[in-house]
Amino acid sequence: MSRLYLRIAVDGAVAEAAIPSRQQAREAILRALSVASPRLADPQRMVEVSLALVSNAEIAALNDQYRQRQQPTNCLSFPQDPLPPVFRRDLLGDIVIAPDVVIGEAADQGKPLMHHYRHLLIHSTLHLLGFDHIDEQEALIMEQLETRLLAEMGVADPYLNHVHE
Repeated sequence: MSRLYLRIAVDGAVAEAAIPSRQQAREAILRALSVASPRLADPQRMVEVSLALVSNAEIAALNDQYRQRQQPTNCLSFPQDPLPPVFRRDLLGDIVIAPDVVIGEAADQGKPLMHHYRHLLIHSTLHLLGFDHIDEQEALIMEQLETRLLAEMGVADPYLNHVHE
């Protein structure tokens, strides 16, 4: 399993929101890093992930800039190219989460908030590892991985009664 250096930044606009603790975030990200991936060529090398918890306005601006969708979203992932082995750490990328969106979704879907955060952290980390859900086959693989990893953490299948978008 990879060693993780986790950077967390919390925007002042969401500082009072219910957010995962550092330990909760680490556990979910490490669970995703346990998946075999060519992106983790050396499982002993330290990897770095940056997690930013931002306002709806900030994530809406990022969503517009990078996905041409003019609305807030729950999370975005920004994978980075691998750094050469000469560097002590390899920056996998950035995960950006909007707590206000996540809180609303968890309430609307009747899910425990921290279960929803775990799902989004695992989902986003899998994106950093190169997994995607652009086509139906990729989506199925990614959803199966997420479901298995979440089950290992005691979280129910987030895709039950869910039609993939």
